Amino acid sequence: MISKAQIQFIRSLEHKKFRDEYGCFVAEGDKLVREAIAQSGVSLFRIKMICGTANWIDSLKPLKDHPNVEVITVTESELERISLQKTPNQALAIISHEPAQATVFNFDKDLLLGLNQVQDPGNVGTIIRLADWFGFAGVIASPDSADFFSPKVVQSSMGSIFRVKLLTVEISEFIKAIKSKFPIYGTHLQGQNLYQTKLTKNGLILLGNESRGLSTELMKLTTVNLLIPDYSVGQSKPESLNVSIAASIICSEFRRRENG
Repeated sequence: MISKAQIQFIRSLEHKKFRDEYGCFVAEGDKLVREAIAQSGVSLFRIKMICGTANWIDSLKPLKDHPNVEVITVTESELERISLQKTPNQALAIISHEPAQATVFNFDKDLLLGLNQVQDPGNVGTIIRLADWFGFAGVIASPDSADFFSPKVVQSSMGSIFRVKLLTVEISEFIKAIKSKFPIYGTHLQGQNLYQTKLTKNGLILLGNESRGLSTELMKLTTVNLLIPDYSVGQSKPESLNVSIAASIICSEFRRRENG
């Protein structure tokens, strides 16, 4: 049975203030919790608590490799009370995480994505998933981007959040602290054609705010600015691409060029 104190603790993690205070976040649903179990112990994440329905708990393999995980069987109504989602799905996990450091990256070979004021959590979660799919080493984000560990970002990542290194930092300071020659790619409407520009096997690709693009400060730090060319026909055309769609095109082109 789950206690009132545990319910209050779980519900508090909907808010960034408490996620930061406790160093924990919530992952929900069968797939996401199983992903967390598989990755716990081999990443910066550790499962502290799992709440699941009786049938779901029975379907789990014994957690002998995770002896410190508290497992609580809950009813459907209790799961609804603690869930941060509109439609709870069998299980919920409380996960602690250690802050990543810039030293986890190998600047001689890693490809990274950088998010500058990307504030839509769905976009941030999707970009984490893209980084995972295309084998990028990590995603860094400015403090005014959507929090990596907010419920919607976690859900949108579809489990990739447990496999991609994540770092929240002032991006300009991050770039200035890099001692090796590390290409910094910006995305800009006045940039060079993505398909005609020489691309490297390592580097940081910066993606800007959904409406304003990259900040002026970061534009001064880029090595090359890239443009996804517009092939629309007629006088009217879209102003821009969704940031996660732009990220997918750019990631794909970097990998295509590498293997082409």
